[in-house]
Amino acid sequence: MPLIKYKKALERVLRKPVFTPQDLHNERIPKNYSKKLLHLLAKQGRIRRIERGKYTCLDDPVAVAAHMTKPCYLSLWTAMSIRNLTTQVPFAVEVVTSRKRFARKVDFLGTVIKFHAVDPKMMFGYENIIWKENFRIPVANKEKIIIDAVHIGHIPEEEIFDMIKISNAPLLKRYANLTGNEKIKNKIKEMIKCSQQKR
Repeated sequence: MPLIKYKKALERVLRKPVFTPQDLHNERIPKNYSKKLLHLLAKQGRIRRIERGKYTCLDDPVAVAAHMTKPCYLSLWTAMSIRNLTTQVPFAVEVVTSRKRFARKVDFLGTVIKFHAVDPKMMFGYENIIWKENFRIPVANKEKIIIDAVHIGHIPEEEIFDMIKISNAPLLKRYANLTGNEKIKNKIKEMIKCSQQKR
């Protein structure tokens, strides 16, 4: 089928940060042709293959990571960097999701995109912010980064204490209660108490 016939539909799809053959099919492009078309465009270098069945026109790992799966949000070192809570340069883009994924890590243009699977009840405490190219990306707020750091790990306690000192303690306690996890609740109470004693 001629590409020109679907030019406008294709242009609409390519504006998305991440797209799939299904996105083309939703624009009334036949399913089999959608797969072939994206494969051809990737081969020509006009789009990039992220992982099986997912493509992008972007070269920004953060924007891509934030749109690879739903629901999701960026957290841990990535969110800390975005929110200027650390001077450390993240080695990977860290994504929290309640969706099961076949691949927990994806290499995109030399940057690792890492997925942390959590229970659906942990999907709170984030907001959409405007990122480069005017894309919206979901990013954990300061208090949720702390909860995720305690729950998932990967962040030293001294870094967590630094965030606790500038966090909203009542909100942090409320978030801990929302998890329904006694270990998290007790750890947060203990860390808040310690941070207040050190002031």
